[in-house]
Amino acid sequence: PLVVEPQLNAAAEAASALSDASDAWLAAEEAGTDFEAAQTSAQTAWVEAMTRWQQVEVMQLGPAGSSLKVTGGADIRDEIYSWPVTNECKVDQVTAKLQWTEDGFIDEALVNSKGLDALEVLLFSPRGENSCPTMVSINRDGVWDDLGVDGSAASRAGYAVLLADRVESDIERIRSGWEDGFANDLATAGEPTSSFETELLGVNAIFDALFYLETVVKDRKLGWPLGLTDCGQEDCSGEVESTIAGGSNDWLAANLTGFELLFTGGDEGLGMDDLLDSVGQAELAETVLTNVGTSLASAEGMTGGVGEVSSEELTGVHADLKGVTDLLKSDIATVLTLQVPSEAAGDND
Repeated sequence: PLVVEPQLNAAAEAASALSDASDAWLAAEEAGTDFEAAQTSAQTAWVEAMTRWQQVEVMQLGPAGSSLKVTGGADIRDEIYSWPVTNECKVDQVTAKLQWTEDGFIDEALVNSKGLDALEVLLFSPRGENSCPTMVSINRDGVWDDLGVDGSAASRAGYAVLLADRVESDIERIRSGWEDGFANDLATAGEPTSSFETELLGVNAIFDALFYLETVVKDRKLGWPLGLTDCGQEDCSGEVESTIAGGSNDWLAANLTGFELLFTGGDEGLGMDDLLDSVGQAELAETVLTNVGTSLASAEGMTGGVGEVSSEELTGVHADLKGVTDLLKSDIATVLTLQVPSEAAGDND
């Protein structure tokens, strides 16, 4: 769809600004002047980059998607943002041991040591402090303390430069994948040269991406802290995005914005609403968009992050989202004869 590439362009622009701001932060740390202001500017750039990426999160088609799940998937998403696979202490260990300076680190590092989620740790952690328990080697053996407050801050800034540059590069890889073939591949679904043997398979690829709202936003971002879905641990209440910087409510809103863009095709492209209209189901499309608007208002009206508000408030947002996702799984799938992704097919919460 035409809507994806403009969103990738916006995400790329925000990533470039984050890279520049990280460079400025490192320069300020090395000079020992105005580093607080430079760090604040880098934090602001991170928030903008995260907002743009959270919109793209819903558009895991082609190169942004998993090679095991989607046509043209290149497994790039986790390199950019790997939540819920995150590890604050691991990032602090890499910082303390200066492992980010080693040749090949960025290519060999696990996803929990890079991307926008690792950048959050570097940019927003309290100066001079780390998140690791006392028994972890950087604290037990004095490695962190030996760096000193200024040394650990400089290491974080240098590490941030490396990660921001890679995020910018990875988003560019997704853009190139779209521009160099996947966009045309999807647009020509059903033609002999396309990877999608039928038009319906092309439509279903977009439909599958929309289920991010079900399987990630509703079931993980909200379902885990509410105890409605299993996170693989005894207590899922702490499984929340952006525990350091906050803003998990803003990411919910950005996800909904991305969903709406993909569902409608934006101002110029065709979307699911147009398909529904073409088969006499304009009212169903309007109901979906009305429910999206209600959910977006609920997310934007949250009084704090997901881990900060009452369960009653969080339950309300979850219920509003369910009003959207239930229509995806039932009415829309039936009317357009689309296949519901296996991970969402058996979900009735």
